[in-house]
Order: sequence, then structure tokens, then C-alpha cells
Amino acid sequence: MIVYALFIYTCLLILSRYLTIFHVSGLPKWTMPVAFSIKMLIGILLFILHIQTYGIGELSHDGETFLREASYLNQVFFTSPKDYFQLLFGIGDTKKLITEHLHMTQYWSAGDLTLINDSRNTIRFHSVIHFISGNSHYVHLSVICFIGLLSVKNVYLIFSPYIQQSKTFTFWVLFLVPSTLFWTSSLLKEPLLFLGLTFLLRGIIVEKNSTKRSLFSVFGILFALSFKPYVFACLLVAFIFLASYQYLFRKYAALTAGVFFVLATTLFLLFPSLVERPVHYLTRKQFDFENVGKGGLHVVSDSCFYYFEPHQYTNLAFHGDSVKLLRTTDALILQFGSIQKPIPIHLLPSTQKWKIYYQEAGCRSYIPTTPIQNSTLQLLKNIPEALINSAIRPFPSDPGSNLKYLSLLEVWLIFAFLLFALARRRKLAENEKSAILGLLVFAMLLFLVIGWTTPVLGAITRYRFPAQFALIVVGLILLKPIKWKKTKNISL
Repeated sequence: MIVYALFIYTCLLILSRYLTIFHVSGLPKWTMPVAFSIKMLIGILLFILHIQTYGIGELSHDGETFLREASYLNQVFFTSPKDYFQLLFGIGDTKKLITEHLHMTQYWSAGDLTLINDSRNTIRFHSVIHFISGNSHYVHLSVICFIGLLSVKNVYLIFSPYIQQSKTFTFWVLFLVPSTLFWTSSLLKEPLLFLGLTFLLRGIIVEKNSTKRSLFSVFGILFALSFKPYVFACLLVAFIFLASYQYLFRKYAALTAGVFFVLATTLFLLFPSLVERPVHYLTRKQFDFENVGKGGLHVVSDSCFYYFEPHQYTNLAFHGDSVKLLRTTDALILQFGSIQKPIPIHLLPSTQKWKIYYQEAGCRSYIPTTPIQNSTLQLLKNIPEALINSAIRPFPSDPGSNLKYLSLLEVWLIFAFLLFALARRRKLAENEKSAILGLLVFAMLLFLVIGWTTPVLGAITRYRFPAQFALIVVGLILLKPIKWKKTKNISL
């Protein structure tokens, strides 16, 4: 398996060196192969961290689950190609097919939190790679890092015209942003999300040919929606705000913000349902994350799921993969993965056994957050807390493993770089001001959504990488050109 994975990696390395589609004007031709190899090394490092952190000798948590369930889906092809393609593209009523072929899955069978199930889309993507991977994690990683190479090129093409640094310096700074490099070299949703975002921006900003523009934009929208659609929603709102600024109120940025605020307030007052559903969605996301962060148990009853918190385990008797209730206990009725509001219930002791559906011990980096509780007013009150949690934390005193110090260091370096760029800022053209405004609005929105819903610092570190990347780009645009001293050749 290792030899085959090395063969696939070598083939992709050669393609990145010799295919002109990967070449970037003004950069050495070995730039992209070197970047590809660095991404592979980071991906392997992530494997090692998982193994050492969880101590089970294999890839674990989301990455392992995605690959395992993708393998189950891939095997459906060899039983029934028709069923496989129905599941792959979500054609028709697939509930019966899921029961028949994928009943052993966890993420695939969890239900739909939103109209778009990005976990299933990740499984679908990797099920296709399974046709060539031979079940090797490293082949999947090679393909993901190769895709990441396309994202890197897109990033450079999109933002280098706004940056007055040398081409080589610009490329490597954009490529080596720590959280972006780390999380887009993984077997998670992030590399596929990043590909979608960069293709969309490339289609809108870079491409002049109408056919290419349409292809990049459509492909980017599909991928951005398929993997973490809330990030796409933040980007869309930033585009709308930026378009209003550019075409209506370019000279009056404060007026633009004021008009947006008045319009939003008016809409919310006239059509309260427009805000009720998003607030409920954020409430439910926060609730689910709280369950994961604190730990808990989901069991299957006849027609619903019951949720118990860890401190209630003493009221339960565990028998293998099932439990029964020993004492009167308060619990919650919910459809795991659904956005329906959880219903409190008072359960009486019973001899009936419930099958364990999902059990989590809790996260070391869990931090308490203020519940939203379906209240728009509470959502607004939580803004300072949300921004601090998502943009500034972790603090040295926060819970978590020693890896938190790497995240803490990155946060400090990002804000130090922004302060340095502000101190050495240059005079900006109008298009550069617009780019900065759009990036800041996008980053602020994403920080808010993450801070409102996520009480686990480890997850925050992963989810916020697009917002942190946007701040780095802002700093690069602001910064005056750095003059590098040329070294003189000394002849002996």
C-alpha cells in the first residue's frame, strides 16, 4: 500500500511540475511541486497528531469516519451500480437504499441538519476516490493535496494584483498561513470548501473570458454550497454589501452601513419569520455543539431519540450497545441532526432497553457559552462574546491540550501583522479599498457565526481559518512594498 501511495504521489508531483495548467507566471516552475510536497508533509503530520492524541493507532474522528463510510458507499457500486449512483447524486427516495446498504454508518445516517448535508457530500467525494485508492489513506491525502494545489494557484491569481510585494514573497505568505495550510491538507471538509471559495472568487474577479468565468463561478458555487454552506452565505452577504458600497455609496461607507442596518431592521420588523428561522437554526447548532462539547448520550426509542447528559449516566444501566433506565430522569426528545426544537420529557424507570446511537465523552477544550434560546435579542447581546471566542481565543488559561498554544501564537501573530501593516500602510486605490472592505465584512460575519454556535476551542480553530486568511490578505494589501537587500556576489 505504501509503495502504491508513493507511486500516486510521484505521478501527481510530475503533473504539478510539467502541466502548464499549474504553472504561475513569474514564479519558478518548481514552486508548485514544492508547495504540493509541503502540503503532503503537513497532511502526514496531521495523521501523526491524530494517532498520538487519541492513541488508537489510526486516523480518528471525522477524517476516519468520512473514509470508512465512503468505503461502504463505494462497495454499493459492486453490488448495484444503479443504487450507488442514486446515493451518489441523491436521486429519488434513498431512504430504503440507506437502510439496505448504509445502515452501519454514523454520519450518513445522522439525518439532515440543513437542506445540504455536507458530511454526506464529503463521503460522496471520497467514495469516488476509493475507486483508485485501494483503501489507502495516503492516496486520498495525495488527491486532496493536489486539489489544494489548485486552490493555492487560485488564491495567488485572485489577490496578487492587490498586493505590492514581490511575487515570490506574496505566494509563500499566502500559501504558508498556518491554519489554512494545516486544515486544507486534511481529509476533512475544509480542502473542498477552500477549492469552492477560490474557484468562485477566481470566476468573479480573475477570469475575463465569459465561458471560463461561468465555469469557475458555477463550479465554485456548487462546491462552496456542498461543503460548509454557512461560509458561502457569509461570502454572499459580503458580496451584496460590497456591491452596494461600490455602485451606490462608494464615497459614503458609513452611509452604506447605516442603510444596511435600517433595511435589515425594517425587514425583521415587517417579516419576523425572516429572522426567526435563522435564529432557531443558530440556536439548534449551538445546542448540538453543546452536547458534543459537554459530552452526552443519544439512544434510539421507538419513534424518537432521547438525549442524556453525562451526569445522568448514574440513572442508566449500560448493557453492551444498549441501556435501560433505572431511576426517574429528565431527558430531551430530539431527532439527531434535525433542526426541530428539542422537547423536555420526564422518563420513568423501565425494563425496556434502548439502543445506543451516539455517545461522546466530551471535549477537553470545551468552554461555556451563553445560550441563544431562540431569542433575537439574546443573539445580539452575544455578539461581543462570539467575537472574543472566535477571533481572539484561546487564552493561556483556557482548557485544552498543548496544541492550543500553537493556535494562540497564530492569533497573536495575525493581529501583530495587522498592526504592523497599519503602521506601514500605503495609499490605496479604490479597488484595493473595496477588496479590504469585502474581506473584513466576510471575516466579521464568519467570526460571528462560529462564535455564536461553537463552544469548543479546537473546533473554532478549525472553522475560522477562512476568516483568519482574509485578515492576512488585508494586511498584505495594506502593507508598503518591502525592499529586500540584494546580496553581492563575491568572486574568489
